[in-house]
Amino acid sequence: MYTNLPIYTLVCLIGFCLNTLTADAQEKVSGPWMWIITPDSEGCGADATHVDEIKAQTDGKLTEKDVAKEGITPKVLKVKFKNELEWTEGIIIQRGENNINEAVAEIGLTERSLDNHCAYAVINAKSQKPVKGANVRVGSDDSIKVWINGKEVHANAVNRRAEDFQDDFTADIKSGNNVIMVKVCDCVGEWKMFFGIQAQLEYNLDFRGLPVEPADKLAIQWAVIKVSY
Repeated sequence: MYTNLPIYTLVCLIGFCLNTLTADAQEKVSGPWMWIITPDSEGCGADATHVDEIKAQTDGKLTEKDVAKEGITPKVLKVKFKNELEWTEGIIIQRGENNINEAVAEIGLTERSLDNHCAYAVINAKSQKPVKGANVRVGSDDSIKVWINGKEVHANAVNRRAEDFQDDFTADIKSGNNVIMVKVCDCVGEWKMFFGIQAQLEYNLDFRGLPVEPADKLAIQWAVIKVSY
């Protein structure tokens, strides 16, 4: 009756490990994000992390805090940037050597590979319940800053390469809508962003007052805009 106990034990152990890995897997969020890019006004990469490039590029008519708190509202959309670019919807792939540049080029914010620029990506995350101390993971090339509901929850003023998640921190998620803004500043070469929250969230662009296309008209459906690793 117990002759196969070692094999049975091994099978159970493997199953337990696989379940644990699945439960702990961190999703990378592809979108849909609203994007704007700005030239670095003071230095690049790490030096630009704490410079409000939105304020600099709108002559003070709009700030990082404004966008991080409210999201992309009609009021935000009315503010003109010096570079004549506009907030534009797009997704970001979670592999590749230059995924930010690829994302902003795909939606028409640039026609070439850029250096010395910051990218701002804004998304709405809807939660069915509050989550205290949700695990958040990010990776960036180069520096990164993250806001949730207008509160700065993470910043890493660094010049580095990235292939995956690099930084871990925790943040509170409230029930209902949560505005998330990620800023990544690049010096030269590759420009990358990886972002994920370990929580049951629905990502969309349903910011207050911003018209949202019906789900069946979105170019990328919710079921396929998230990539798990």
